Amino acid sequence: MSSILIVDDEPVVLDVLKRLLEEEGREIALAGSPDEAMQIAARGPLDVALIDKNLQGASGLDLSRKLKALQPELEVILITGYASLDTAIEAVQIGAFDYLTKPIDDYAALALKVHNAMEKSRLRRGQRELLDRLSESEARYRHLVASAPDAVVVYDVQSGLVQDANGAAVQLYEYTLEELTRLRATQLGPTEPGRHEHRRKDGACFTADVSATEFTLKGRRLRVQSVRDATAAVQAERERRALEERLRVSQKMEAVGRLAGGVAHDFNNLLTIMSAHAEFLSQQLGPDNPEVQGIARAAERGAALTKQLLLFSRHKPVAHEQIDLNGAVADVMRLLGRVLGEGVRLQSERAQDLWGVRADPDQIGQVLINLAVNARDAMPGGGILKIATANELVREPRTLRGGELPRGRYATLSVADSGEGMSEDVLARMFEPFFTTKEFGKGTGLGLATVYGIVRASGGGIDVESRPGAGSTFRIYLPASDDAPAFKGHAVHSPEAGRGETILVVEDEDPVRTLLRRILIDHGYRVLEARDGADGLRRSQEHGGEIHLLLTDVVMPEMTGPELARHLSAQRPTTRVLFMTGYTEQDPAGAAALLHKPFSSSTLLGHVRRLLDSGSLKT
Repeated sequence: MSSILIVDDEPVVLDVLKRLLEEEGREIALAGSPDEAMQIAARGPLDVALIDKNLQGASGLDLSRKLKALQPELEVILITGYASLDTAIEAVQIGAFDYLTKPIDDYAALALKVHNAMEKSRLRRGQRELLDRLSESEARYRHLVASAPDAVVVYDVQSGLVQDANGAAVQLYEYTLEELTRLRATQLGPTEPGRHEHRRKDGACFTADVSATEFTLKGRRLRVQSVRDATAAVQAERERRALEERLRVSQKMEAVGRLAGGVAHDFNNLLTIMSAHAEFLSQQLGPDNPEVQGIARAAERGAALTKQLLLFSRHKPVAHEQIDLNGAVADVMRLLGRVLGEGVRLQSERAQDLWGVRADPDQIGQVLINLAVNARDAMPGGGILKIATANELVREPRTLRGGELPRGRYATLSVADSGEGMSEDVLARMFEPFFTTKEFGKGTGLGLATVYGIVRASGGGIDVESRPGAGSTFRIYLPASDDAPAFKGHAVHSPEAGRGETILVVEDEDPVRTLLRRILIDHGYRVLEARDGADGLRRSQEHGGEIHLLLTDVVMPEMTGPELARHLSAQRPTTRVLFMTGYTEQDPAGAAALLHKPFSSSTLLGHVRRLLDSGSLKT
């Protein structure tokens, strides 16, 4: 059990530090004054003390000196509000292990310093105990050295020859005791305190934490060297740094995803206006007018690009249907021959009795096509592209290139190429939207970002194995499902004219609201307009007649569309609701009462008419 003392005259700081340092195997004592700290120290040994340099009416430096005089093995970490050269000098003068600067916002640094101080305190205490017992009796010394958990090597300072070693040293270095006593200590590795590379008998190296103390016995200066195998600690530190890097990348991806979703939402409003005005022009100039067709095609391309952005930024699973992954692969394989060209040889390996998955077959097709096109571009001279499916039972959570994968049953889809491969720098950024290694004008940088968004939206994960010159393998994990196939129908949108019904349109974007009013009025509806939720409630209260339908955007300032619908239903229980949104993850009322932007006027009118004619009210 390790013991930590925290001394500070601010209760908030005491509480914060206690929470940060609490973990199993640690006892943490809190003191608000020097007297209280000395009382705690008198009750038992302490490993580490974190002491505020400036205590109210007292000096943290003086308290540190007293504590170290009482417990020499205690390691002190000073806490100061201002780090300077003087602070460092003062810390050295009192024998402090280290110091921290307020505010303490780097928990990793705090935890590491406390851990190292505890280790040093424990080693110093062990060495002091060993030295005291050595001076008491050589027999007791022999017992202690032999039973020490760390490797202990005793050598003559003048000659450097090993005089003795314990069983842990024999096991660590893989020499017999007799062989060790014929060696110089430096043959095992550096003897200076610190972390070094040491060597075993077979020449294999390992990372060692070395500490030492010296004493004189029968006129000879001897050094007792404690050695701990730090290989596991080093590996743990590497893994911690790798996890921190994955977290940094994940947070960056999350931020980029939110930005992409916001941009796509605003762009969808513009595309709604463009598409509708293209329809108006088509009615006036004719559907074959080249200018009108150009505007319509540009709007369609913009909508496709926006859909890719939204697929990347979406975080909640969407409604999928039960599909046969092998069937989806077979459908795409029939198209890939024309897409890939003659230089790419296409192979497939589909598992028998493949588990079913819930996914959008069109999106799975898009995943395959995007990965296949990337593979083709990575094989400019031709090569082999292999698509395979398999069942995989993941028994423990995994960390993939594309995020965390929980345990469970997965149907996997892998796409492997024999192309140029990717460097670690490229692998670290490959799922970022708009990142591409292709020449300017030959790629949007949304292909892998879209794949990532589709897979994550399906509740799955994606991993990548690649290195320069050795090709790439993308492996998609899709959660297995035992549900029976269920197919969802698609609503038929009819542009049937209105019958004089009153519709309350609530939209914070003025151009979109104006457009909606024009479409609805031109098709026989009466329209009440409002620019936000509060304005919508006011217009409802002012209107004496019936309001048949509320058409509202989901995301608005002050009051959201769903909040407006709830307030309005208390005043007008028979009013139906149709939501509009430029985001994909928002579905407050179900697909039957939700319009995704951009939409055409016929789609809008079809939803309005069907909802007004339905027997059910809003959900």
